[in-house]
Amino acid sequence: MRLRTFLVRRAIHTVITLLVVLVLLFVIFRLMPGDPTRLFIRPGQTEADRQDLLVELGFSHREPAPGHGYRGAFETPYEGTYEVSLTVNDTLGRSQAFYVPYPKVVPPIGNETFVGVGASAADGGPIPEIHPNDAVLIFGRLFHGPADTYTAAVNVTRAGQVEYANVTTSFGLPPQVVWNWTPTQVGSYSVSVTFRGAVSGPFVGYGGVPVNAASPSPIHLVSSEWQLRTFATSERFDHAWVVVNATSEGAAIASVSAVVRPPRGGAQPSLPLFHPLVTVPNNILEEFWTYMGQMLQGNFGKSLYTRQDVWYEISTRAGPTLLLFGSAVVISYILGILVGAVLAWRRGSKTELSAIIVSLFFYSMPIFWFGLILLWAFAFTIKVGNPPSGLFPLGGFADKTAADAGGLAYVGNVLWHMALPLLNLVILGLAGHVLLMRNSMLEVMGEDYITTAKAKGLSDRRIMYRHAARNALLPVVTAFALSISGVISGGVLTETIFSWPGMGAFLVTSTLNQDFPSVQGAFFLLAILTIVANLVADLLYPRVRL
Repeated sequence: MRLRTFLVRRAIHTVITLLVVLVLLFVIFRLMPGDPTRLFIRPGQTEADRQDLLVELGFSHREPAPGHGYRGAFETPYEGTYEVSLTVNDTLGRSQAFYVPYPKVVPPIGNETFVGVGASAADGGPIPEIHPNDAVLIFGRLFHGPADTYTAAVNVTRAGQVEYANVTTSFGLPPQVVWNWTPTQVGSYSVSVTFRGAVSGPFVGYGGVPVNAASPSPIHLVSSEWQLRTFATSERFDHAWVVVNATSEGAAIASVSAVVRPPRGGAQPSLPLFHPLVTVPNNILEEFWTYMGQMLQGNFGKSLYTRQDVWYEISTRAGPTLLLFGSAVVISYILGILVGAVLAWRRGSKTELSAIIVSLFFYSMPIFWFGLILLWAFAFTIKVGNPPSGLFPLGGFADKTAADAGGLAYVGNVLWHMALPLLNLVILGLAGHVLLMRNSMLEVMGEDYITTAKAKGLSDRRIMYRHAARNALLPVVTAFALSISGVISGGVLTETIFSWPGMGAFLVTSTLNQDFPSVQGAFFLLAILTIVANLVADLLYPRVRL
């Protein structure tokens, strides 16, 4: 088969295999029963966090909410009334101003004394429809105040300028008072009411009055919706929402912005308002399309627990795993090929019999048990130095002091920590490689070309390494190529026993935590490496005619 034809076919096979892997991962991780965010727990988690996660994972998408509302959040560090002025622009270049206040009042605790402030149109109309020269009623009431004779003072301001002020003797229980006031201009008005007693007070409360233009057409508020509204975003009262529901006749709304004047003066920068989005669940086909697009782009998302990108989580663990398992694979295969070839050539000798017994002993040994034996012997029992410590560390990648020092000290410390897990992997892996190479050599040694080489008088060394060993490498090359994916995936038991911060431990931890963005990202990477390893094995085969 020609090389080009072979590569084209393998490329087609690779694409089909990747698609099959992606479909299987989707079936396993995306069709699992229950809410996929049920295990996403962190302090201060809100429903908005959960919705964001569903969108991030492709289970839902966002679309514009129904209605004509626009909203934005602003900081509210001080107690008092925030004067908000809104500017609504449409696509025809027209604009209209609207006004709404936000009185920040921290709710009282228990029977704590507080002042309630309210306002309404004198004709009973809704607050957003108060216009210039309309009569306004302002209410003030003192709750849980001590017994006393009170006077109440009202102060109405706009942009720091006093528009109305009055002092009245309160009456009734609780003490309360009503004022009549007529605004003459549009704007967001701040209202403060202060109750003073003969021996107690002062007690202050805050409110506000929005006064808007009588005929804001063609841009106007939508009467069937919230129109103008402000409210706190959370129980901390450190931010507030401003909402306006507006529409334009003959055009669409192009932009909405707000300027907020805090109680202590000094307007904040212009605040853009946006139409809110709602989270809508995807159907199965939409989920699959989003999932495939993200995976083919290498976008595995973020870990549910660390909230770091999965690629970052993999990259931080791939290095230690590649160092440990890459070294173990290379060393064990080189030694296995050499030893296996020698044993096959000396078939029937005591050396071969002893080596087979030792190899079978280690080949059948559980890797976790041998790792614990190494830790017990070299990290716990044998002591060196003063004060005495283990000959090798119990686990980890490197000491902090060595990592801070860097250079050769850091390299030496890493190798010191890697000695026991490397020895564990090499000894147990070497046994299988020796047996594989020996059996392959025994098959090759019965071939006619080996007999011909002997008849030519070639030396045993030349026959063994140049003729027999090279052809016996075929199954060994296949096993070596397939081990490439294991170099990245790591060994779960070895990394766990020796506390090695690699991919194996990461994969197990993510699986137990049901952190499926991390798991599916790691599995997808391993699938690609396995496919590539098979391709490399085919290309390295000396008997394959391309």
